[in-house]
Amino acid sequence: MSNLDVRHQLTNEEEQLLQRATDLFPVLRKFGKQIDEDRHIPEELIEQLAAAGLFKLGTLKKYGGYEVSIRALVEIISEVAKGNGSVGWVVQIINGNNFNATLSLSPQVLDLIFEEEEEVRFCSVLQGRKVDFQKVDGGYLVEQGVWGFASGSKHATHALLNLRDNRSVKDNASMLLAVVPMSEVTIIDDWYTMSLRGSSSNSIQIHNVFIPDKYIVDQSENMYTNMNVLSNESEHINQYKPYTLIISTLTTGISAILGLARGGLEYFVETATRKGITMTTHSIQAEVGHIQYKVGLAAMKIESAHLHINRSIESLEYHIQKKQPFTEKEFAQIQTDIGYAAMLCTESVDMLMVESGGSVIADSNPLSQIYRDIRGGANHALTTASTGLELYGRILLGLPPQNLLTLSYRPILTV
Repeated sequence: MSNLDVRHQLTNEEEQLLQRATDLFPVLRKFGKQIDEDRHIPEELIEQLAAAGLFKLGTLKKYGGYEVSIRALVEIISEVAKGNGSVGWVVQIINGNNFNATLSLSPQVLDLIFEEEEEVRFCSVLQGRKVDFQKVDGGYLVEQGVWGFASGSKHATHALLNLRDNRSVKDNASMLLAVVPMSEVTIIDDWYTMSLRGSSSNSIQIHNVFIPDKYIVDQSENMYTNMNVLSNESEHINQYKPYTLIISTLTTGISAILGLARGGLEYFVETATRKGITMTTHSIQAEVGHIQYKVGLAAMKIESAHLHINRSIESLEYHIQKKQPFTEKEFAQIQTDIGYAAMLCTESVDMLMVESGGSVIADSNPLSQIYRDIRGGANHALTTASTGLELYGRILLGLPPQNLLTLSYRPILTV
């Protein structure tokens, strides 16, 4: 049975990291307006996040990281996002990508990358807009490539890019992932949005860049090779290798959305105890019945979202511990859980916005920023509820999946 109380499920070190994220809340809230105006996180704040170890959650201990559990990743990143959605999104993306890179790349390549940088931070785009490349001796030559949107690009040291683009993805759903140092990448300053403005989710491009074979991972080949991990004794981290992409959905998809919803509820509750309702005799919102109802309903939606997230994590951990492959239905259920959780979180903030009066539309109002940020986060391809619900419905009706992530895993799933 899923449990909303995660304290007994975290190690002492993970609890300390969670507390560091909590301690940063006032600073994150203070920088909120500047982050939106600058469209990236100020370097001063990046340094504080780094000092707190919040970019090394998914990094192996051998490289100076914390190698926290997937559950801890979700909880710690969620706590960051409570303070600011853009910061939570960037911390989420970098940690998820670092974890993904760790599971995808060979130990020799990881050694090279982590020896070059004091702190490695990956941004990523898992489907190119247009990529022209050719196989050459010793690697791949990318003649021209454009990807969007690379969240955290201004704060990354490396990019993890799928060389297969919109034109080729229908023919081959698996990913051809390439590691490219940001020194080889041009950032296109085009992230002008209503949502997650400070996430620096710019488009990026490369031109005539040679990428050695050792920095290229064919996800389909990697997947089949790593299925052997399920039947052998191995390091704990290696047991996750067959399911790298589904872990990306958990670590880089839902964590910030959950935190934004939690932050929205806390802010509304705080202000409801000292704010009235204009054009009524109610001097305190918190004393009004329909406000109490909405707060209760919003809280239950967020807690229900958390339960769906926990079910996904428990399902993943169960299959890994038992060395048991997923059925197609079980795999689709994880993807659906994440999208449905995002929908519940967004609905909770929507309800609180309706009850917040005219002042909530000001950019300076924290709930306004939360509303904009959670709407953008929930529109991400990995967390779009309609896509996940369609997927689950198709599987239940005996139809083939339409989701590229499920299709890429289909050969190793059981009926």
